[in-house]
Amino acid sequence: MSDAYSSEPVSTTHQAHTLRSNEVTVLREIVKIYELEAANNEIVAAQFRQITDSRFYPLAVLTLKVANVIERWVRRVLHRAPMASQFAGPPAPPAPEPAPPQPVDPRLMLVGLEDEPDEAALPVIGSEEEEEVSAKPQNPRVVKFKRGLFILKHSLKVAVVGNGKGRTSPRLEANPYFAWTLAYRLENEHVRNHLKRRIALINPQPLMSVVMASYNPDHRFFREAIDSVLDQYYENFELLIADDCSPDAEVRSIVEEYAAQDQRVRLVRRDANGGISAATNSAISVASGEWLVFMDHDDTLVPHALLHVVLAAQEHPQATLIYSDEDKINEANEPFTPYFKSDFDPLLLLGQNYVSHLTCIRRDIVNDLGGLRSEFDGSQDWDLVLRVTESVSRSTIIHIPHVLYHWRSHAGSTSLATEAKPWAVDAGRRAVTDALARRGIHGEVKRVPGSGFNRVVFALPENPPKVSVLIPTRDGKYLGDCLQSLLDKTTYPNFEVVVIDNGSVKPFTQAMFHVLSDKIKVVRDDSPFNYSALHNRAVPSCEGEILLLLNDDTEIIDGEWMSHMIAQLLQPGVGAVGAKLLYPDGRIQHAGVLLGPQGLASHVGQFRPAADMGYFGRTALASEYQAVTAACLAVHRHVWESVGGLDENLKVAFNDIDFCLRVQAAGHKVTYTPLAQLLHYESVSRGSDQHGEKYIRFINEVLTVRDRWGLEIARDPYYNPNLSLNHGLFQLAYPPRTSPWYTGIE
Repeated sequence: MSDAYSSEPVSTTHQAHTLRSNEVTVLREIVKIYELEAANNEIVAAQFRQITDSRFYPLAVLTLKVANVIERWVRRVLHRAPMASQFAGPPAPPAPEPAPPQPVDPRLMLVGLEDEPDEAALPVIGSEEEEEVSAKPQNPRVVKFKRGLFILKHSLKVAVVGNGKGRTSPRLEANPYFAWTLAYRLENEHVRNHLKRRIALINPQPLMSVVMASYNPDHRFFREAIDSVLDQYYENFELLIADDCSPDAEVRSIVEEYAAQDQRVRLVRRDANGGISAATNSAISVASGEWLVFMDHDDTLVPHALLHVVLAAQEHPQATLIYSDEDKINEANEPFTPYFKSDFDPLLLLGQNYVSHLTCIRRDIVNDLGGLRSEFDGSQDWDLVLRVTESVSRSTIIHIPHVLYHWRSHAGSTSLATEAKPWAVDAGRRAVTDALARRGIHGEVKRVPGSGFNRVVFALPENPPKVSVLIPTRDGKYLGDCLQSLLDKTTYPNFEVVVIDNGSVKPFTQAMFHVLSDKIKVVRDDSPFNYSALHNRAVPSCEGEILLLLNDDTEIIDGEWMSHMIAQLLQPGVGAVGAKLLYPDGRIQHAGVLLGPQGLASHVGQFRPAADMGYFGRTALASEYQAVTAACLAVHRHVWESVGGLDENLKVAFNDIDFCLRVQAAGHKVTYTPLAQLLHYESVSRGSDQHGEKYIRFINEVLTVRDRWGLEIARDPYYNPNLSLNHGLFQLAYPPRTSPWYTGIE
């Protein structure tokens, strides 16, 4: 190892982590072992998914359970000790007589959590009322028999009906989110008492107006919706239900029944049917609360929903709009498909109404905007959120990273499939088109096929700015393909190509430069390879107002790629734009960068099929991120110069992440567009970072970035704390890094 590496630590924080030569091999082996184990785990997981997807899987599990019970019974009859593992220790001392089992939701059997202890009896999820626990203990055999009958019924139903027919959600044994909620989100008496005690410390306690439009709802779902509001721990609210002349008179009778029992419930009668916007506006017109809480007539709130909204409003007095995460529930109230959302992202909001549920807005703002607009019925909430967010400061839009809202999924609901209400999809497209017109932004709104998402194709100005494409190379293997595809396919009318030649020696490379001399500019730089320094020294030779960094191992797929990137870059507040990069086999290599996963960063959608939309459309829709890869990155020249270009201390890796974070710190947004797609052979020219001095340099650059941007890495606003840091695949975190039981004073 050189003296430079042995005597110069990365920083005072990470001095203890400076690598010694004998550690390099060990770390490299650990990385390789991790990669092999991860690949093997994925193979096993895929095989297990195939098994659990079988319609006979529940029956097979039941058969094994029955066989186990019979085996233990036979051994007791024969006075034989139970089978013990060869790894078992000495026999345990006789255990005291176990307490009689408590009634448990039999569906916990299906996810393997039936024996998990709790401080209080588990609630029966999906029942209309919680069953009262009898003071008299039940016979253990009766309890087991009931559980067995439930599982037998479930197994036979799946074997006959199959997995997909008649279901609006995954089977419980194939629903990891259900098990996750039981492990991390199951309330007990201690939690309830803790949250209720916290309410006493809130001063003042604002009145929350829950507004609901009703029209012929399912009676059971309707009652459950009302009950979920009345069961709120935070009690200073009013529930205003505007019935839109439901043909079913029983709907109004249900509301009157609740109103007679609780004065906080009020029925708002309408003389004529006007649609969901008109009905909701009727409820808003009689509201007196500081905040409006929007709710559908068949959905439900978690008991602590309003409490968390009030806590957020108290912590952020300037708040104007507050929204939360959400999930779906089926007819049996089984939770599935959680949407753990990003903090506010106006670009993503053009592609989908991800704010959706639960949405709370200050009443005076809604009134100033004229309420909801009937011409956008079906996506009236999307239209309202678009209008609100463009009229308030971004810092006043608050995201609560907890599931506070259960969106009912049943046949005919939009939560189940967008095909159920195609007019709602069209209304969403028109709402976004109207928003662009209000903002003076030229662009076309197109529907993403097979979804309810929108894709905004921004228009270029009449005289597009000149773009300087910077391509560093040293006898690049794919440089010829890169230049040919760039020059032949790109339709953008005003660009130059600046090749940074970092010491090429092959005659073929020099001949290519000579042939293309009238189309490209070659800047010779024979200094030792330093990605950052090469670009910094080449920028003064560029003529463009926009710099576009491009690797020499990329290849253009679609000629409109540069037009899409520059058109998005020219939108207000945007400082940099990244592209969607694909491996040669068609899988995604990059669709944005998440900070935090894998100890520092991870590419969004990596290794997924190119057509995959990602987690709730994240790879298919334009959105903001804290960083994008510099393998294809467009940036305003004035932004580049204002932040000082790339950090030359980061010679190879993570200079793009550091650069993007400095761009963001300077007040500009870093964004991603899926409309610009390129092939990327990823570091073919430079080689691997997993050996010798390169590996030492790589680790030092990791530590430098982590030391400089620790807070941004620990809390990426575009990556929900309920999602795993092991990778960037938007999968559940075990455990999550946030808890709804934490209220800020613990």
